[in-house]
Amino acid sequence: MAGKKGKSGRKARIDGKKMKAVSLYIAMEEIDTTPYGKSAKYRWIPEAYFRKFKRYFGARWQDEVRRLMRLRNKDHEIKHLWKCKCTNDVLAWHKKNISSCPQCHYEPTDFERYKSYAEKKQNEIVPVAKAPIKKCTCGQTLEVVEGKYGKTMYCKKCNPNRSKL
Repeated sequence: MAGKKGKSGRKARIDGKKMKAVSLYIAMEEIDTTPYGKSAKYRWIPEAYFRKFKRYFGARWQDEVRRLMRLRNKDHEIKHLWKCKCTNDVLAWHKKNISSCPQCHYEPTDFERYKSYAEKKQNEIVPVAKAPIKKCTCGQTLEVVEGKYGKTMYCKKCNPNRSKL
């Protein structure tokens, strides 16, 4: 065996950076491949994916996985979350349906929450018209009928069989 006894473990950093000893371990696991509502079917994630990734990126494979996680988190935060004034980066991002931050009580504007006016408009609840529609698309006046499910309106011209019900 090459090397000195006791010197084959984690090496000290010489670049001056201080970091906790954070290791990255990706365990093999099963994934559920069934459509919603069906009985569960599991299959293993192919081990070849991990082998290929380690082969392509060599000793930098963990750095690459961390970079991908950082980019995916950043992308998700930009698209789906809003940021408050908290200093803790994990707790500072909130879902759109949360009205204010429970820690710092910051309340975002609608633009901060939805990121664009188009998305804000899409999420607005449009009020129902105050008065019901009185005319059909064919131009006839709608008739009110008391039925099994309450009052409904129908057109005699478009639905001639409806008056018998």
